[in-house]
Formats: sequence, structure tokens, C-alpha cells
Amino acid sequence: LLTPDDATDDDVMSHWASDTLKQHIYKECELHAPSMFDVVREVMRKKRECDSKKLVEAYCPWNKKKFDYVANAHQREIAKQENWDLSNIKDARLDCVSPAKRVEGAKKAIIIGLHWLQAGGAERWAVETIKLAKKAGFVPIVITDRDGHQPWITKDFCDDALVLPLTPPIREYWADVPLLRSLFEQFDIKAIAIHHCQWLYDHIWWAKQFSPETHIIDSLHIVEYINCGGYPHEAVTHDKWIDLHHVISPQLENWLHDVHGIESSKIVDAPLIGLTAGIGNDCVSPRKNKNVLNVAFVGRIARQKRPEAFVLVAKALNKKYPGKFHFILHGDGELDTYVSELISRYGLENVIERRSMKIPAQKTYDDADVLLISSVNEGITLTTIEALSNGVPVISSDVGSQKTVIAKSALLPRMTSSFVKASVKELFKIMENDSYRSLLLKEEVEKLRNFAKLESAETLFTKLFEEWSK
Repeated sequence: LLTPDDATDDDVMSHWASDTLKQHIYKECELHAPSMFDVVREVMRKKRECDSKKLVEAYCPWNKKKFDYVANAHQREIAKQENWDLSNIKDARLDCVSPAKRVEGAKKAIIIGLHWLQAGGAERWAVETIKLAKKAGFVPIVITDRDGHQPWITKDFCDDALVLPLTPPIREYWADVPLLRSLFEQFDIKAIAIHHCQWLYDHIWWAKQFSPETHIIDSLHIVEYINCGGYPHEAVTHDKWIDLHHVISPQLENWLHDVHGIESSKIVDAPLIGLTAGIGNDCVSPRKNKNVLNVAFVGRIARQKRPEAFVLVAKALNKKYPGKFHFILHGDGELDTYVSELISRYGLENVIERRSMKIPAQKTYDDADVLLISSVNEGITLTTIEALSNGVPVISSDVGSQKTVIAKSALLPRMTSSFVKASVKELFKIMENDSYRSLLLKEEVEKLRNFAKLESAETLFTKLFEEWSK
């Protein structure tokens, strides 16, 4: 028996309910034929991409039956049994419980919503906004709505902040949002900043109803195609209550405006350049070993990052050019067990070096000759910016807005089989020709610096917070 404090992501996944026939077949296909299995996934990805361009229904908080369906698991079962047609239910205007008068001398505060308090690109930017809120004189009220170890809760950025990790299932009340009501009674809430927090998306209508002067901004990092479109979908459906959508890539800006018709005046593209690294290094990092090329992966061991493709590249290169490549797989996540099984199955224990997130990413950038990004979807990765700042060129799957900063010759096809084939060709070219590696870095740093001419996210939020503090 493991306590929540002792359990790791790997423990959780290894004890996950996976005894159904469907799950067993899925795992076997994934383990024994990952490349072929990805052909099926690619078809699903393309369908989801098409679906992401369809019109979406705006969120409506004034529908009692829909509220029950979303907020109450028991009601969801009844809805399925009775085949409720939610599309034809008329909305009833909500007579809400009003907040009491705010206490005298209430401190100025900003509510900041996160997925959870642990490693991730969105979370790192959210942490920065917490620091910026403090700097502007606000009390940061941090709300998370996903179960997790919340390992960052002990870090210094949480000092002097009110941290409220909500644990699902969260009890919801028709016509009342007790948590927000209490916060607005006790604090002078000037703004709400959402970084991947579904609970806040679903309740910002309440803030606008009782405190219309409250500024609401969300930060979006990636166009998502699973979970009904993820957080960008929520941004579109809740747009009525959002004053400003902050995006970090041209792809997101185009998706919100060109595809879903959100006013361009409500969208600002402010990249995360400068968050964890600068704007590139003109000098390519020296090769660590002239006879061996060090290829690195840095990121969560999660489905989106597709670590199995990285393993398959290692397998292919080790078979074709044994001893010529060394691979560093740096990260943790829910696919740890699967990746370990895959490495063992292919006998790559001496080819792929595993590194936990407990080891600083800087150590891996110091050791790497090239960074390989194998993701099936991205915005613009922080790891790309970090690698270029360390003089490490990047080759990447051609997904999201990676083309904004990646050299054209270093953009690889998305589907796993094509990605592996192209990676083998490109990495061998880099190993044989260090001048080519230098040219890649030069082109990518130039693209990064052109992108960095936009106002940075840090500058944007600093300016906004200072305005809102007046």
C-alpha cells in the first residue's frame, strides 16, 4: 500500500485499471508494433484536426439540465439511460446567490488557474505569472483542478500566495459558486488569469456577472485535437467572458481568428522567449565525442511527446550504425513503464541513457550535440528555445508552430514510420558533417530572433498587471 506522498507517476500507471480486452489489445499493439499502430493513430489525428475547425457551441451556464449533466456523475448516468437530448433544452436565466459586501481593507489579488503544480511548459509560464503578480503588489490566489503530487507547492513562488488545489470530484452548486463568492468577499480581485484550468473556465461567467470590471485573460500554448479540442476549445466556447486571449504561436492566433472568428483585437501573440532561456547562441556547442553523436530528448514521458518514436530512432540508428550514436532520454511521466518495456524489448539499455527530471535539464543540454523532438503535437516548445540558447541545434516533427523556429531541412514528417526514416537520414548527416550542424543552428537562431521581435509574454503580463494594480 502506497501513500499519496510515496506514489510516483509510474506507480499510478502500473496500478491503473487495464484489464479489459480492449485495453489489453491496445497495449499489445503499442508494445509490439508501435510504428504500424501509429498509422491508425494518424488517421484519427487527421479526423480530429478536421473536427477542430467545425463550429462550436458557446458555453451556457444557465441551463439546469446541462449543469446537472456536467456537475453530477449520477445525473450523467440518468442522462445516458434516458437518452437526454441536451441540444433542445431551453435556457433559464440564473438567479444566483450574490456575494456579500467586500471586507474593508481587502488586499488586491489576482486569481491564477493552473492544471496542477508540477513540471510542464504551461505550468512554468504560470509560475512566472505568479511571480509577476507578486511583483505588481497582488496576492496571487492559485487554483489547480487536477489531481497530482503538486511537488511545486513547497517552492518559494508559493510563499505569500493563497494556494487552493481542488480535488475532483468537486461538488458544484446550482446558482452559486461558493469558492469564488468567498474569494470576492475577502479580496479585491482585480483579474483572473487562466493557464489550463477547466474549473475556472466554467466559472468565469460568475465573476463577470457580479464583478464585470474584473479582467479575465487566458494563456494558450497549443492547438489541441483530443478531449474535444482541449483548452483552446474552452477558450472559444467561453470567449464571451474573456477579455484577452494570450497565445504563444502564430498557429494559435490563426486558429482563433481565422477558423473560429474571434476578434483579432482580443488576441495577442506574445512568445515565451526569455522565460527559461535567451534568444539563441551563435556558436554551436562543441561535439562531446568526435566519434559518437549525442542525441537528446527533453520533456514529459507522455503521449503528446511520443517518446516511443525517439526509442525507435535509437533502434534504427543503432542497427545501421552501431556505436555511432548515444541517446539521452530526459524526463518522467505516465508512459515511463511502457518506454522502459520498449527499451528492454529492443535491447537498448546501453544505447539509451534514462534521466529523471530530478536531474537539471541543463545537464542534458551540456551533454547534447542535437535535440530531437518527436512530439505528435506542439505549439513552440520551450525545449527548442532552451537548446538553441545552449548552442544545440534542433530537429523536430513538423507539428504545431515548430516551423516558426526550426530550419526547413530539420522538419520531419509526423507519422512515426516516416519520422523515424527521416530522423535516421538527418542525424547521420549531422554526425558526418559538423559544418552542417553549425548551419542548422545558425538558421534556427536567426528564425528565433525574428520571432523574438514580438513583445514577450513576460513584458505583456508585467504591463497588464501594473495597469490593473492602479
